[in-house]
Amino acid sequence: MQNNELMVNQWFNEDKEHISKNYSLIDNLDKFYAADFKLQEKEGMITISNNFNWVDIIKKNSNSHNNEKKENYSNSNRNYHNNNEESKESKKNNTNSDKSLANQNIILKNKILKLKEDSIYLRSLSIECEINLLMSGESNFYIFSRTQGQLSENTAVCCISKELESARKFISFGVLEKKDGGEVYCFKNLKKQEIPKQDNHIKTLDISEIKFVFIDNGDNKCFVFLSEQELLNSNLFLVGDFFIPVDTQSNLMFAVSGDLISIKKLVIKHTFRNSYFNYRNNNVKDSVQTCSCCNIL
Repeated sequence: MQNNELMVNQWFNEDKEHISKNYSLIDNLDKFYAADFKLQEKEGMITISNNFNWVDIIKKNSNSHNNEKKENYSNSNRNYHNNNEESKESKKNNTNSDKSLANQNIILKNKILKLKEDSIYLRSLSIECEINLLMSGESNFYIFSRTQGQLSENTAVCCISKELESARKFISFGVLEKKDGGEVYCFKNLKKQEIPKQDNHIKTLDISEIKFVFIDNGDNKCFVFLSEQELLNSNLFLVGDFFIPVDTQSNLMFAVSGDLISIKKLVIKHTFRNSYFNYRNNNVKDSVQTCSCCNIL
């Protein structure tokens, strides 16, 4: 036990310098890779291909301003998806959503992003992601934490999903199970909770906005927090406490499947491991929702 404590203290002394560092997707696109995201759903089973062809989001010889880079990538991404074969109804819905999202930030569909370097330190710290999304149609936003080069059975998965023609959204925590020798993984959903009704759905365009914080605590826990400003005078915590701790540098991946999602904000930063408890105590008031059956704290 004493040796373990000494090791943890040593790790913390080595890692604490990263507390001051943060990554913003919007401002630091050149620190991320992108690839096509292949997800299939059949008979209630979601399978994810682990074969990614990573490319730079921004060309290295580009000297344009960051805002122009964001716009160029969003435009090229929309053109890419508009060339795909889709049903007439899907084309109609996507066109309407596309016009509404055009002036926003990074617009993705069936894409996955990751940091270029395995620069996440979870052996003694936690990682906090502050995220603001515009979700259209039937869409899913995945966070894959504790990855090392590629997905694995140690990967912690969080998914935010939106239903078609509805304001209903859900948070899920789960893990990946190997299939076909590791080239394909099956997503095993271990906990799912509907997000309480929010007054931010544009019915005519079927677009909903969601702001939340995802924290990987580095031990066996990950959690999602939505503030009372987002949930009409109530807070929500959803905790997953069934993950495998990591003791090496790792990475984060963010993926979009289904219809278009516009990422308005995505900021990644390291925090102290006890931020899980501090975050809850500092942000949760008497209005916090509690439910023993669905494990909302």
